[in-house]
Amino acid sequence: MLKNKIKNIILLVVVLICIYLSSNVWLQLPEFFSTNVNDNRDREVTTEVDIWKVLRPVKNIIKYDNNYTVLYSDNRGLWQKALIIINNAFTDFANSNITETAAFPAEYLKFDFNANIPVEIFTSHMEKENENINNTVKNIKNVIIDLKNDNSIYIYNGENTVKIVSDKISTKELTDLAKSLNFDSKIKYSSEQKIGDETIQVPVPLEETALNPVFVQSELDVFDIDRINEIAKNYFRNDYDYVRKSVEVSGNLVYVYRTEKILKVNEEGLLDFYDASIEPENGSGVYKSFVSAVNFTEEFLGFPENGYLSSVENILIEGNEGYRFTFSYNILERPILFSKVRANSALQVDVIGNNIISYKRFIRKIDDEQMDKMAQTQVLPALEVISRNIDTPSDISSNEENKVDVENTDEVISQLKPIKPEMIKEINNIYLGYFDLSRISKEQVLRVVWVVETNEKTFIFNAISGLLIEEW
Repeated sequence: MLKNKIKNIILLVVVLICIYLSSNVWLQLPEFFSTNVNDNRDREVTTEVDIWKVLRPVKNIIKYDNNYTVLYSDNRGLWQKALIIINNAFTDFANSNITETAAFPAEYLKFDFNANIPVEIFTSHMEKENENINNTVKNIKNVIIDLKNDNSIYIYNGENTVKIVSDKISTKELTDLAKSLNFDSKIKYSSEQKIGDETIQVPVPLEETALNPVFVQSELDVFDIDRINEIAKNYFRNDYDYVRKSVEVSGNLVYVYRTEKILKVNEEGLLDFYDASIEPENGSGVYKSFVSAVNFTEEFLGFPENGYLSSVENILIEGNEGYRFTFSYNILERPILFSKVRANSALQVDVIGNNIISYKRFIRKIDDEQMDKMAQTQVLPALEVISRNIDTPSDISSNEENKVDVENTDEVISQLKPIKPEMIKEINNIYLGYFDLSRISKEQVLRVVWVVETNEKTFIFNAISGLLIEEW
C-alpha cells in the first residue's frame, strides 16, 4: 500500500515537471498574457529624451533697424538660448509682472510655431509645477523677444499676448546675437506693399530664384522587401512569427497580427500601422503622451532631419481621450507641404494614455543621384502671383463665358482666381516652400510654390506659372 502511494507521488511530481517544462517550450504564447509590452511603455515614458530637437519653432523672424528677415534654419542656436530665457521666466513666474497686452515690440526676434503648442509640455519638461503658468499662458504659438528691453518676454498663445517682466530674465546675450546677424546675406523683404487700394499687412519676400525641380525619393521602397520585413520585425517583435503577410493588387505590403495589429507600406512609401490590441487608459496628460510619441519615434525609424512638432490635437477613439501629434520637416531650408488631396503628412502619431495607437509616416529625401538635374530657376515675384490671382467682377464674367468654350475642366479650374479683394488685408504669411503632390509613386518631384495664408484659407500657387495648385 505504502509502495503504491510512493509511486503515485512520484508520478504526480513527474507530471508536474513535464507541465512546467512544456509551458516554457510551447505553451508560452507570444505576449498574449505578457505585461512586458506595457512595462516597456511605462519605462519609456519616464525616460529622459531630448524633446527640444523636435519641440522647436518652424521659423525665426528678426526685425531690427530697417532690416527684416525670416530664418528656417538655426545655425546660431537662437532657440537654445531662448529656452534658457523661457525657463528663467517660468521659474520666477510668481514674482514677475504678468500682463496681457496688444502692444508689440517695434524691434523683435520672434520664434514662430506652426500651431498652438500646449505650454504644459514646456513646463513639465522644465519641471515647473506651476498651474498658474498653465492657466495663464495656456499655449505657445509665438515667443517674442524685445530687442530693446532685456528683462521681458512676450508669449502669444493664439488668442492673447502675455508679457512677462522680471529681473530674473536677461535676453541680452540673445538680442546681441540676433543684432549681429549679417542681414545682407539673408532673404530680403518689402513692407506695406499695395495691390490696388489694399495694403498687405505683412512683409513680402523678394526672392527671385529657387531650386526647381527638386527630385526626391521616398524613405521607404515597397520593393525593398528585406528592409520592410526588418521594419515589421522591429514593430511586431516577439509576435512577428505569428504575423500574416500579404501583397495587395495595388502593390501594398500588409502585415496582420490577429486582426489587432496591422502594418501597411503602400507603393508611395507611406507606412501606416494601427494597434487595436491595447486597452487604452485615460488620464495621461499631454506631456506624458508627447514623450511617449517622441520615444517611440526615436526608437522606430527615428525623426526626419530638421523635423519639428507641427501640431497637437485632442482625439477621441472609442470613447478614449488622447492626442494626435503631427510632425513636419524642412527640406533645403524651406518648409515641405503635402497635398491634402491624399491627406498625407510627414509623421502623425496618435497616443492614448501612454500607448501608441496609430502611426503614419511619409518622408521624402533628396535624391542625391539627380542633383545635376536640379538648378536655380527664376520664380515669379510673390506680389505678381497674388495680383494675378485676385478675383474681380470682370474676371468672374470672363470665366463664365469661357466655360462654354473650354472642354478641359482642368483648364477652367486653372483660370479661376481664388483671392477675393477683401482678403488682401487678411494675408498674414507669404513664403516659398516645396510642395509634394504625393499622388504618383514614380513622379517623385517637389514643386517650388508660393504659399499665401489668410485668416481663413491657405493658397498654394505654382511659383513658376503663378497658377493655383491647391486651396485649403
